[in-house]
Amino acid sequence: MKHLLFFLLGIGALLMFAGCRTAVSELPKDSVSQRARPGDPEWFPIIAWGNNQVWLPGISQSHYDEMAECGITVGGFVSGGIKELDMLAKAGLVGYVYDQELLWDLWLPDEPHDWAAHAQRLVDKYATHPATYGYWLHDEPDTKRFSGLKAICQELRQRDPDHDIYINLLPDYATPKQLGAPDYEAYCEQFLSELKPYWLGFDYYSLFEDDAPLRKTYWQNLAVVREAALRHGVHFQYCTLAVGHLPYRCPSEDDLFFEVFSGLTYGAKGIAYFCYFTPQLGNYRNAPIDIWGNKTERWYYMRRVNNAVRCLAPVYNQLESTAVYHIMSGERLPREDAPGEASLITGLDGNPEANLAIGEFRHRESGETYVMVLNKNLKKSLSIGGLHWRTKPAKVEVVSQARPNVFQNFVGEGDWVAPGHAQLLRVIWE
Repeated sequence: MKHLLFFLLGIGALLMFAGCRTAVSELPKDSVSQRARPGDPEWFPIIAWGNNQVWLPGISQSHYDEMAECGITVGGFVSGGIKELDMLAKAGLVGYVYDQELLWDLWLPDEPHDWAAHAQRLVDKYATHPATYGYWLHDEPDTKRFSGLKAICQELRQRDPDHDIYINLLPDYATPKQLGAPDYEAYCEQFLSELKPYWLGFDYYSLFEDDAPLRKTYWQNLAVVREAALRHGVHFQYCTLAVGHLPYRCPSEDDLFFEVFSGLTYGAKGIAYFCYFTPQLGNYRNAPIDIWGNKTERWYYMRRVNNAVRCLAPVYNQLESTAVYHIMSGERLPREDAPGEASLITGLDGNPEANLAIGEFRHRESGETYVMVLNKNLKKSLSIGGLHWRTKPAKVEVVSQARPNVFQNFVGEGDWVAPGHAQLLRVIWE
């Protein structure tokens, strides 16, 4: 699992970075003074997963400037102390503090530790820095590590309740032995009940080489996490694939849209990419930044996805997930739930082969209804103008992915959805 890469690549962080870099893009960059910050209504966590000093030894200010230009809002895990946080701040980013001493202690759960001293040391050094978003604690823990994580979480919250804590869970294709629980539902429930986290996060890699089918439990994992988060009154975040490695393909632009918008359809309130920098190990290849520090085509793919998410964010951040279901032909996979008796949409007229995921939402302030329609077909575009509504709305509008807070007509060419993409619709009743 990916947390092992920190140890495998740790030695690489000591090496000098030698390689050529391409020129920074001449495209206009965001104004740092105008960029949304955590807590703003339009801010959305888009996380570059990884220890940047390990992934790209010799990382410079220009790399963080490019990261911000790519639409990332949380610039990964900071092991370079105040100097690295200063670079993030200059780029208009925030990041999670990554502390090696604390990490080693968390890997030894059966030994006594002074968690209060750990927490006080971190808070004293980092809590007042403007680029500190929170504290990185663990990735993919099994249940035997929950007690130590609970202890350090309590100490950090007591001393610094205003900053986030990062713990990301295993996916459901981990074995019961890896989970430390009889099944995935029990694993998530134990984590939420014991640690009472700010949010529930997990990773899942579904896209294989040679156009192999989607990993079978993809929708099931999203459903389980969504339902667990709703039960406990927390948001969930989703870490998805952005780099080719092992049997996983290098994601296309449509692949990236599909992964990110799958999470949004299920109500995710944060996205992480594994990863932004290409690890210098094995067959890892073609993340947005390659092993020499240069942009790949995936950087441009990711920027387009992130721009779309950030344009939706002022509206999407105000939405509460109320239902998710699928409209598809053929045999259903696990947890691809069919429309229920109260579902707003029951089918797609004129296209019996449609393969859609539907997320229903309620605006927490206005009470308005929103629907996200995801085209699950990664090869073909689809017109969704023929959505069959249980009760016909007076009007349907598309929330623009090109400009924030803009609503467009849901007619003609405006009702087409690209492969793997989605539309967020505002539904207006009489």
